[in-house]
Amino acid sequence: MSTQKRSFYTTGEIARLCQVTKRTVIKWIDGKRLKGFRIPGSSHRRVTAHDLAAFMKRHGIPDLERLLPRRRILVVDDDADFAELLRDALQDRYDVATAGTALEAASSLHEFEPDLVLLDVRLPDVSGLEVCRHFQAYRKSRRLAIVVMSAYGRELDRAAIRRSGADEFLSKPVKLADLRKRIRRMVG
Repeated sequence: MSTQKRSFYTTGEIARLCQVTKRTVIKWIDGKRLKGFRIPGSSHRRVTAHDLAAFMKRHGIPDLERLLPRRRILVVDDDADFAELLRDALQDRYDVATAGTALEAASSLHEFEPDLVLLDVRLPDVSGLEVCRHFQAYRKSRRLAIVVMSAYGRELDRAAIRRSGADEFLSKPVKLADLRKRIRRMVG
């Protein structure tokens, strides 16, 4: 099996990871001990990386961390120090990239393929809300959570933030513990 992180695993791959027979894995799935599904029109079964990791954790099977793909976060903020602070605070659990302008963010969106964007409202080239509206086309092909941030929270129209397509709003300065909780709730 390749070391690349995967979304789904076959019964044979799970058997190798858990050091059991393929038949044992099939019994786990059919007996609903391991959440899995059958491929339509086939007898083949698949298990998501998340469900496999949960099963392995419940049963004390090691090496579950390497199964889960790391979520990707794109921080879009023209304050390089703030963006660096967020990257340092989140990179232990997530892959984090930064962008200082809307143009860099648009480029990073397709190259980095983030699961979540932390987006400052006031960017030097385009409003963060406008960027958020442009990201909606990308959301149609891939799940993407967007959190809009601003130090000028009282001046912003919350309805306009929602209309732009943002999922959440955070006022700056951001409390890192609160940010981590929101990120875990939104993308894991």
